[in-house]
Amino acid sequence: MGEKNSNVEEKRIFQNPKTIKVATTGIFIAVGLILSYLNPFAYLEIAGAKINPFAHVINAITGVLIGLVFSVVTALGIAILRFSLGIGTIHAFHGGMAGALVVGAMAYFLRRKFPKFVEFAALIEPLGTVFIGGTIAQLILPMVDASAIEGFLIYWGLFAVSSIPGALIGYVILSFLEKAGITWKDFD
Repeated sequence: MGEKNSNVEEKRIFQNPKTIKVATTGIFIAVGLILSYLNPFAYLEIAGAKINPFAHVINAITGVLIGLVFSVVTALGIAILRFSLGIGTIHAFHGGMAGALVVGAMAYFLRRKFPKFVEFAALIEPLGTVFIGGTIAQLILPMVDASAIEGFLIYWGLFAVSSIPGALIGYVILSFLEKAGITWKDFD
């Protein structure tokens, strides 16, 4: 009798949406780190930034599937590991987290107002990465002069080169997942 109650309790815990989101966050942090190592640009530093489209793929997917908070935590975890292991710079923090924040916020809005279109939130990842992350990059490590527009444009360009392909790939992966029957509703 005690074993049956234990199995019921265990099943209840593993069906809890927060437990599923925490486990998914851990998996995506691991996947993000592995993809960072496979990234052909991982060891090329341009103007203090390392281009990593895979980080933006993860942001696009997690922002839609597991939501704002867990997406930002995933981006933070990947940034900490990349920075610690030398395959990312300080820009991995604000670039990744800003993109995850924007996708998560847009996905939240779309869930409430237009649930059919939640996957499209993945496509706005570059807005957060480029304009929020790129602006922060120029403010903390100025390219030219702290107020020079050229510095902002260089960072915005570098962040766009990384985030636009990543967001597109993330959207395509979300489309395949949806066809396979895996959507954001499974994590809600």
